[in-house]
Amino acid sequence: MTDNGLVITTEEDFAEVEVDCLKECHDCTARNLCIGNKQNTGRLSVKNPLHAMPGDEVKIQIPDENYSQALILLFGGLLVAILLGTGGGYLLAVVFSLRSSLASFIGLSTGLAIGGYVLSRIFRRKNKKQLYPVIIDIIKKGDCHGSA
Repeated sequence: MTDNGLVITTEEDFAEVEVDCLKECHDCTARNLCIGNKQNTGRLSVKNPLHAMPGDEVKIQIPDENYSQALILLFGGLLVAILLGTGGGYLLAVVFSLRSSLASFIGLSTGLAIGGYVLSRIFRRKNKKQLYPVIIDIIKKGDCHGSA
């Protein structure tokens, strides 16, 4: 999804962009990223590879398909961690003659901890690359650029 907005502030490689809300918040794909939720305008923190300045009118792209893939990875990864941890706990119970409920709980907890750590590392890396909206074009330069 692409949308137009106005750059409000910039900081390093990011900008805060104000976009007009054309839809109700519950229909908007950027609702989870929006700083100004449930107002007539929304504010998004976006990647700024074009070095847009405050006052610039820009076109941003919100990566819908990346969010879907990220959710599938997150919940699928947690499900796999739960199953592997519980299965590993059951094997511990058989090998060490422990109560299966205790060993399964230990395995589940360990699996979730390891899976959560791995997923957090993946998302920290992916978040910087794929999950932020990105400025893809400067439509109109603002006053901070001087007279055009």
